[in-house]
Amino acid sequence: MLRKLILAACAAVFLTACQTASDVSGYSPDKKPTILTNLSLSEARAKAKAIFTRPSLAFHVTSEASDRILFSKTMPASVNDNNPLKERTKGDPLNQVALTFRTENGKTRVTADNWLLLNPHGADKDKFNLLATPDGPRLQNKLNEMR
Repeated sequence: MLRKLILAACAAVFLTACQTASDVSGYSPDKKPTILTNLSLSEARAKAKAIFTRPSLAFHVTSEASDRILFSKTMPASVNDNNPLKERTKGDPLNQVALTFRTENGKTRVTADNWLLLNPHGADKDKFNLLATPDGPRLQNKLNEMR
């Protein structure tokens, strides 16, 4: 049931055609989606912004540093329909994707993280990790677009 909820809640965010991973992508040691690309650091950052802010995903850049970009999207109120996390949710959940960039042997490594803030306006944000849900592989597919 929880799996269905998360899938429904974020399907609009990460709808994509099935893609296969290349030899330069996979999961980091801390089980986060990652890709090693030949793009320069600035090219990788620009490509990431183009992918995650396109209308089909509808994220916006929340914060940015030289080695990190945080994307956010407020989920619609309908995300709470048949939601087992409904009791924990206060207000419209906020979906966030964080991308970390670092140079590695002349290439750029991009590592991603993804979560929902179930109480985005409260002191306790109630962060729900989405990487262990079907959204983890979908996020990997988005990184694969940066090849």
